[in-house]
Amino acid sequence: MSPEPVKEVSVADGPVASKDAAGVVDFADLLARKTGAKYIYSTGRFLSRPPAGTELVACQELADERIFSGLIDRYALRYSEADRRAVVSMWTTYYFSSLMIGAAVAWLELRRVLPLSLDRLNLAADAASGEPRAFVFPDWGHEEEGATIHEALHGLFRLHAEPLIHAIAANAGVSRKLIWANAAGYLSWIVSEVGRLTDPALAVEGMVLLDEPCWPDGWKNPLFGMIRRECGEDGATFGRRRVCCLRYILPGVAGCGAVCPLPEGRN
Repeated sequence: MSPEPVKEVSVADGPVASKDAAGVVDFADLLARKTGAKYIYSTGRFLSRPPAGTELVACQELADERIFSGLIDRYALRYSEADRRAVVSMWTTYYFSSLMIGAAVAWLELRRVLPLSLDRLNLAADAASGEPRAFVFPDWGHEEEGATIHEALHGLFRLHAEPLIHAIAANAGVSRKLIWANAAGYLSWIVSEVGRLTDPALAVEGMVLLDEPCWPDGWKNPLFGMIRRECGEDGATFGRRRVCCLRYILPGVAGCGAVCPLPEGRN
């Protein structure tokens, strides 16, 4: 039996794809209409215009080694002579944490399909440090009740994360698995949070993105196995990364605690 194709749910070109989002500058405001203050940390992450003190970079241009290296060169200044692999990893942690958290909440809470492909988004990077601050959207997409999570997030994973992670790994000399693990860690966390705060069934829906080895169309899922669920001494279940993010070797940066696969990274 041939794999079932995954349909990408299209997002119409144009300023705003649905009337309910007209005039919304910060997607967190649209989210708060339904969820209140549950996801206050999403404020300022998905915007329709760049915030002050940032420079706008087309996300697809981050696949260009020269452009990406320029951002990392600035970002690395805060870490002195630190291992550049760890610096790149930390930068991608900021990038993919915002992207994964916002996209997952938009779908699980609002059933909203956002324009998430690499060629639709811009990154607002801090003008001084190059650190990712926000993503700037051309519109707020549309609601799509009948879609599956694979269809709704096709743009995020297949048309954004996959090509960009491949390019960053090749250009910066880091492991693709390391960057995918950075994305998986925050996706796992937010999916669990949505289940805890709203409905456990939503966490079950979201976890298929991490727990299934392949997508319905046969695409090998790079998130699969990146987060192992383990039981702590207090009996509580937590997720532990399969691949260390290397943040513990950056000066002045604390380790990840129990989620780190390396004992030296748990401090």
